[in-house]
Amino acid sequence: MPNLANIDNPTEDQEQEAFVQWLRLKGYPHFRVPNETYTRSWSQKAKNKKLGVSSGVPDLFVAVPFPPPHLIIYKDDGSELKRDKKLVAIEMKRKKGGVTSANQKQWIKTLNEAGIQTVVCKGCDAAIEFIESITKP
Repeated sequence: MPNLANIDNPTEDQEQEAFVQWLRLKGYPHFRVPNETYTRSWSQKAKNKKLGVSSGVPDLFVAVPFPPPHLIIYKDDGSELKRDKKLVAIEMKRKKGGVTSANQKQWIKTLNEAGIQTVVCKGCDAAIEFIESITKP
């Protein structure tokens, strides 16, 4: 992982890169939707929009073990729910500064309402703490 200890206020990209390295080290499946499709081409911008690029989508989606080892979920019929993983979404921000836009807030609300736990994490350490808090017994 990049050593962020000597950087006063790492950028969001530096924080996210460190977190992604941690996810890879721990073997958590994850993905990022590249919504920063900056281009000067108006036709490419139009195509991106038609293909579903949407401002405010969280930075990372992570598949975490679910249910946590200490929690057994039962269906209405009393049988145990068999589900290996749960998808969570993380909007990364730098530790100091970094503002959550209106579009990001709307996506966070929408995803949470859809059952995808979505949080804003200020820095790599906060993101690691979040993942560990939902996966540890």
